[in-house]
Amino acid sequence: MLIIDLVKNIALLVALVVAYQVAMSRKRRDMPSGKVLFGVLLGLTGIAAMMTPVDYGNGIIFDGRTILLFVGGVFGGPLAAAISALFMAAYRVWLGGDGMWVGLLTILMSASIGSVYYYIRLRSGGALGFASAWLGGVVVHACMLMLFLLLPAGIGFIIVKQIWFTVFLAYPLATALVCLLFQDYEEKEQSRLNLHRLAYFDGLTRLPNRLFLYERLQDKVAQCVGTSQVGVLVLVHVDRFSRFNDARGHAFGDKLLVQMSERLDTVLDGRGALSRMSGSEFLVLPHEVYDTRSLAEAGANALVEQMQGAFAPDFNIDGIKVSVVASIGVACFPLSDTDTAGEVLRRADTAMHRAKAAGGNQVTVYEASMSTLAERQFQLECELRQAIPAGQLLVYLQPQVDTTGRLVGAEALVRWQHPELGLVSPASFIPLAEESDLIADLGICVLRQVCTHIAAGRFPDAPGFRVSVNISPRHFHQRGFVASIKSILAETGVDPRKLTFEVTESLLIRDVDDVISKMQQLSALGLHFSLDDFGTGYASLTYVKHLPIHELKIDKVFVHDAPVDPDSAALVESILAVARHMHLNVVAEGVETPEQAEFLRVRGEVIYQGYLFGRPEPADAWFERHSP
Repeated sequence: MLIIDLVKNIALLVALVVAYQVAMSRKRRDMPSGKVLFGVLLGLTGIAAMMTPVDYGNGIIFDGRTILLFVGGVFGGPLAAAISALFMAAYRVWLGGDGMWVGLLTILMSASIGSVYYYIRLRSGGALGFASAWLGGVVVHACMLMLFLLLPAGIGFIIVKQIWFTVFLAYPLATALVCLLFQDYEEKEQSRLNLHRLAYFDGLTRLPNRLFLYERLQDKVAQCVGTSQVGVLVLVHVDRFSRFNDARGHAFGDKLLVQMSERLDTVLDGRGALSRMSGSEFLVLPHEVYDTRSLAEAGANALVEQMQGAFAPDFNIDGIKVSVVASIGVACFPLSDTDTAGEVLRRADTAMHRAKAAGGNQVTVYEASMSTLAERQFQLECELRQAIPAGQLLVYLQPQVDTTGRLVGAEALVRWQHPELGLVSPASFIPLAEESDLIADLGICVLRQVCTHIAAGRFPDAPGFRVSVNISPRHFHQRGFVASIKSILAETGVDPRKLTFEVTESLLIRDVDDVISKMQQLSALGLHFSLDDFGTGYASLTYVKHLPIHELKIDKVFVHDAPVDPDSAALVESILAVARHMHLNVVAEGVETPEQAEFLRVRGEVIYQGYLFGRPEPADAWFERHSP
């Protein structure tokens, strides 16, 4: 009968524990409120266990409270153990009888040993093995049996003699099993929390991520649609953040992002949700909503000013002071009853990119015209990607002449003959190509057409006649650039001495050694290089001295103003002097008036290029005009 009662008691206890764990699987037991609730439910479960004891009469009972109190201490800590012990102790006092004091001591002992195990478990990394749990059960129930010896009239010795074998056989095992049940549920809950954290929080800054804020933004948009109010979303992009990673490594950049997130969080001070989008971008969703768009923009501007003020003091990263500025986009919502979180994010991103395109360290509030432009540019880029293989890119040629008017060269320019839009200006599609990988394909397309014309003998066969082709820095820096040029030359059979590659000064701001190496390889073939827009960019005379440059090209801005502006005149004269001393040819582009041509003629040997001597025209028309 005793064994049946024990099994029933343990079975009830395990069933109650499992039911409790299922009910509590979504609670945070590591929070004080969770520990209190844990202790209360354990106490109630213990009382339920004490209602079906092994009864020896005169208030002397035996039940499974020891297991429950020990487990409560192990997994809930001292707070949960104390609360559950108080509940059980109160019930035990209410029961009374000769065994009350021993029962109270048993409650205190079980909760205390469980609390000690709680700290042992924390020090060991939170894991509790079967052997450790079983040993804990042995200790608790050994102490319990010793406390039974305190029962009056020697009854404790009789009870211990009857149950000691069964207790040591069943109760430590039950204790270990219940502990493992708790631990299994706890591990599953921790895994769920980890997955939630990975899905909704940024691992570096510990801020909510884009997905988290997206869901918050959906709710906010719905709220504003329902109340006819206006909310705002702010997107913060750290300008030139990649330079920190490039110069000091990603660990340095990560520390900067953490400090930036802390400053933004301080600025918000609970007034909104802050999240890290990706890379060096942060999203801010203020809680406040406004009655009108103008009030919303005013509120957003005030918040943005505080953010900029937070970025003003230098950041201290590993003893290095770092100055940070940001491009900020602001979008108001909703624009309609069907507005969505995705559309609001897109508008904020569009505004941020507009601020970035304006030079950075700017704040831009979204306007509808921005989306129209962005959509048009996107469509144009897609069509340009198809235009290159479709043969819609045409080579135009502009003549270059010497001071006697003799034709000495030509520059190859590109035009896009769009099937619907007609002739598209280079100003519309060259920047799009520069921002993407299309600029290399475009450059190859133009070069291949030029080489085909040269190979066909369509250009004048005059000594020194060269055709200039523009090469983008992005194209030049590609790993296979030299190999691709050699391949085109070999394929078309063109003499490289007929070609000049025009490169801009921006080519020299990155990996100068690689630039020099590539230029030397191509120069060895007989190909010449011209430094375009000289005087407007980054080049220093030191670079020019070491580069295999054969020609300097004066930018049309200086040529245009040279006859009337002393500063432009002085700059042009300086470029001519540099070219003369370094034995370089000079091409002046944008020569449109006789006064400009005369200004250049009296100051040195110059090759002219501009409307005064010929406009760019389609290759076939140019060949017809300049045929021998």
